Amino acid sequence: METSAISGFSKLSLEEKIKIIKDFANLDSDDMGLIRKYQELPDFLELENNIGPFKIATNFLVNNKDYFVPMEIEEPSVVAAASRGAKLVRSGGGFNGRYLDSKMIGQLQILEVDDFEEGRKNIVKKKAELLEIANRANKKIVELGGGAKDLEVREINTEKGKNLILHLIVDTLDAMGANIVNTMLEAITPFVVELTKGKPCLRIISNFADRRIVSVECKIPIQKLGIKNYAGEEVAAGILNACALAKADIYRAVTHNKGVMNGVDAVALATGNDWRAIEAGVHSYAARNGYIPVTDWWKEGEFLRGKIEVPMAVATIGGATNSKKARLALKILRVQSAKELGILTASVGLANNLAALSVLGTEGIQKGHMKLHKEFIKLSESNRQA
Repeated sequence: METSAISGFSKLSLEEKIKIIKDFANLDSDDMGLIRKYQELPDFLELENNIGPFKIATNFLVNNKDYFVPMEIEEPSVVAAASRGAKLVRSGGGFNGRYLDSKMIGQLQILEVDDFEEGRKNIVKKKAELLEIANRANKKIVELGGGAKDLEVREINTEKGKNLILHLIVDTLDAMGANIVNTMLEAITPFVVELTKGKPCLRIISNFADRRIVSVECKIPIQKLGIKNYAGEEVAAGILNACALAKADIYRAVTHNKGVMNGVDAVALATGNDWRAIEAGVHSYAARNGYIPVTDWWKEGEFLRGKIEVPMAVATIGGATNSKKARLALKILRVQSAKELGILTASVGLANNLAALSVLGTEGIQKGHMKLHKEFIKLSESNRQA
């Protein structure tokens, strides 16, 4: 039976862990060779599920599918927290996620437009032709069902004057989309200049990916939340109080969201995705109406329920996702699309948030964090001396 809920996985020998991952993901000799290559490096540490180039988080059940999650991060406590959070969520049925939309926006900036309304009307009138020109710039993605789907025209007043901003809305499918969108923008620029009688400036994708939103929810039986001397009800109360503070105070909200991004960034790095673009997208989305937390927690009967809603512009093709290490991570994950990877990545962020809040509101985060940190330092010193 395929499951990532392996009791005591972190305490197994390195060879036992590798065998489990090999069988689970059907890794071949090339995959195993890459894992062994990283294990032979002098700075490789057998700490907190390190396997080859990654640390592995366990227990993830997302949309009724099991995952071992490769994470690339210097802090072993983040991986331990993700695994613990996922285990708690698993007790309530796992994570359930979906994309609300899955498109990217490219911006074309036109300056010195004398008659903005006339320019806007001309663009709207020629919308079909503009989309056709854009799609000719990448016929392959159109054949696969993606491509330029729509456009918008905005008027933006800057300190330099009035700008006409054209938004090209593109379904980039399994690609992050920067090269696709930027190429399309450059293709339509001459025609837009003709229609507006303006001067072109920027032609670039926007990392404020508010058309590529993933939503993930979960629930945990409150009785399962108990930690040491703290009953489940006390832990739940701590989580709710911490969440309430994040909603009311930016000083806490930023750190709350940083904890979410601990997990999100680690998956992005492991899979060769642009973690900086993802960070920019998530934090800008959190700030769209005043900076707020990207997760929410509430009590419903005997359950604690949680939700995350964030832009998730991740890819399974293109760029660094084609590197050997990233392909190995994607193979371990067994994801079939960028949408699936985005839902899984957001689930990891929600798991890390749950694990952090559950200890922050009770015994404090330092005890477990420092224990793993000391183990990391001890092993590092041992390797250095060897």
